[in-house]
Order: sequence, then C-alpha cells, then structure tokens
Amino acid sequence: MELAQILAELPNDYLYAAEQDLWVRQEGQEVVVGANRFVTHHGQFMLFYPRPCEIPVMRDKSLGVMETAKTAVAITCPLSCVIVATNPEAQRDIDIVVRDPYGEGWLYRLQPTAWEEESAKLMTVAQYREWLQCNCETRLTAPDPQKFELPDIDPQNISY
Repeated sequence: MELAQILAELPNDYLYAAEQDLWVRQEGQEVVVGANRFVTHHGQFMLFYPRPCEIPVMRDKSLGVMETAKTAVAITCPLSCVIVATNPEAQRDIDIVVRDPYGEGWLYRLQPTAWEEESAKLMTVAQYREWLQCNCETRLTAPDPQKFELPDIDPQNISY
C-alpha cells in the first residue's frame, strides 16, 4: 500500500495522535480509539491485549499491548481517561484491525478525564497528513545498531 493511499483513507472528522499512530473519534462524552492504517499496514499484528475496563489511564501511559511476530508494542494512551470498553472482535481476530482500522477494527472506547486540555495536543487530519509525509521514512526505518552499541564492560567492576 502506498503512502498516498494511506493518506487518502484518513477519515476527515477524526483526530490523530501521531506519535502513538492512533486515531480518536469523539462520540458524545466518550471517544473511540483505534490504530491508523499506517501502523496496521506495517505492523503485522497478531494479538491484542488491552488493559481491563474501568481502569483509569493517564495520557502517555499504556492502554495495553499489540504483539507482532517479532515484538510486543505498547499502545500508548492519547488522552487521560477511564477505559469504558475494549473491542472483543479485535481480541478474537486481530485481522479486523488491519481490514477495517477506522470502523469495526476500533480498539477502545474511553471516557476522557482531561478532554479540554489534552484534545488540543491531537492533530486534525490535515496536520496529521503533513506530519506523516515528513516522518513516514523515519517511522519505518529500523534503528541503526551502531548507534546502540553497549560500552565495553570491565569484568572486574561488575556489581549485581
């Protein structure tokens, strides 16, 4: 799938948490949250493990985990909230998130606890499209192992 197609699919009336690769759709006093097509297309998700309902979660803390064949990826909360519901279909069949990320593949229904302050940190579709065009290459590039070399270890100076 090309980036242009991913950008064209983004719903215009949703808000986006760019760093988390999530969309947010307000429905009355609640919000529905899901993974965007960009991450579902590249993520190869296999399992979805949400935190339990009725648990308060602060912005930027974990809502749960999605596992790929290679790693577990934390789902970082875009807004401080209480988890109202999780999508049982996504738990049974993660492919629904890949097939229909903006509809039946939603992940969470949340009750925001700081909507007024925190919703301003989310992006409109135009802002997110621009952000994604500028950042998609770095989002898909594996870390350079040379940048993450461990320092030499002195076996005489090890504490456990």
